Amino acid sequence: MDLFSQRSVSNELLKGLRYLTTINKIKDPKANYTWGQLDPASYARNLINVCNQVKEIFRHEPRLLEVSSPCYIMGDLHGNVADLLHFEKTLWHIGPGLSPSNLLFLGDYVDRGAYSIEVISYLFSYKLQSPRKMNLVRGNHEIRDVQKMFTFYKECLLKLGDKLGNEVWNTINNAFDVMPVAAVVDGKLFCCHGGVPPPWLCPVITAINDVPVPLNQPDIQSSLAWELMWNDPVRPKTVNDKLAMELLANEGFAVNVRRGTAHIFSVDALERFLKANQLTHIVRAHEVAQAGFQLLQKGKLLTVFSSSKYCGGNNDAACVMADQGKLRILRLETD
Repeated sequence: MDLFSQRSVSNELLKGLRYLTTINKIKDPKANYTWGQLDPASYARNLINVCNQVKEIFRHEPRLLEVSSPCYIMGDLHGNVADLLHFEKTLWHIGPGLSPSNLLFLGDYVDRGAYSIEVISYLFSYKLQSPRKMNLVRGNHEIRDVQKMFTFYKECLLKLGDKLGNEVWNTINNAFDVMPVAAVVDGKLFCCHGGVPPPWLCPVITAINDVPVPLNQPDIQSSLAWELMWNDPVRPKTVNDKLAMELLANEGFAVNVRRGTAHIFSVDALERFLKANQLTHIVRAHEVAQAGFQLLQKGKLLTVFSSSKYCGGNNDAACVMADQGKLRILRLETD
């Protein structure tokens, strides 16, 4: 098994990742979170190999993953490999494959943070080693056009050069194109990156399994997948008479003006979705939360964000522990 083979390509990649976080003062001097004398071409070849294997795992998974508790649920990481490794040290220090809990990541692995390549290296390596323990769904930043507007594409070129950087970027995105788009934990807890899709696109959640594979252009190929990645809950303070009328006329949905795409959804829309699918709660990511989490819509919707000090701010990072119908918030101490 890859888990125990020290020469496997995934373990070689993880070994390189551990080297990134070491400080050497005498032999091979390097600062923390620098690559020192590591050969970027060799690292890139290993990453491409892992991506191609993980792509085939994603391709054969349902679009709606079924995950059992106990399960750690992580929100946006956005290239913050330091927080990811801190979560590992705190929660699954023996590795995902040997942890008693499953792991579920809700997308937005790349962009904004400086270590998106390294975050993907970690997640994909452990996905290859423990495909049933490591569960990944797609966020709105796992899209090529979005990455070109932000930082991931530039990061690949800067770290690996134009030719190799393009190859790595395309290979990673080919894996994103076949990544599942939602999950349900214990048949009761619905999880996705953005939020509730409208009933005219998703009358029941099993419809999610009909999302096309591969999904190279989700905005064109699947409105359902697009809404799962982009939707937001209504912010109560923003509701005026015009918005209230729009929500009433569209089963609790309105145009998501802040995003410029997809929809916002009301608590009524959320409750109908839960009832139609015999669900109890929703955990989603997609929005930064000062405390790392935010409870919304009568306590039925939980936003989780797993990258601290986001974009230079002072927010905390958190994750959710789901276990037999109970949800616990775990906040990361980063200072």
